Amino acid sequence: MILSSFTFSVNFSHSLLFENTLKKEAIPFIESQNSVHKVKFYKLLTEIDNGGHTLSLQVFFKDMQSFTEFELNQKDKLLGLIEPKYSGNYAFFHTLLEEL
Repeated sequence: MILSSFTFSVNFSHSLLFENTLKKEAIPFIESQNSVHKVKFYKLLTEIDNGGHTLSLQVFFKDMQSFTEFELNQKDKLLGLIEPKYSGNYAFFHTLLEEL
């Protein structure tokens, strides 16, 4: 199993709207992709005061080929749902993990 973690640190002033965008737009978009096995959505609870909230989309793929397909064909579309609305109000980190 491959886990692709999309983590966003969002300014407090935009965090509720950002969370809503992930729930109403980003997650349905991700779930509609054949290459995706499962999606989970988390809010980081153990963070230092950084002026915002940290939200994480955990996207699971059955194998590296499924991840690569998503990465090449859908990742930019996913980020395109976010960037125009929240430019300058979030930081983005992408991590890839493999289940052992």
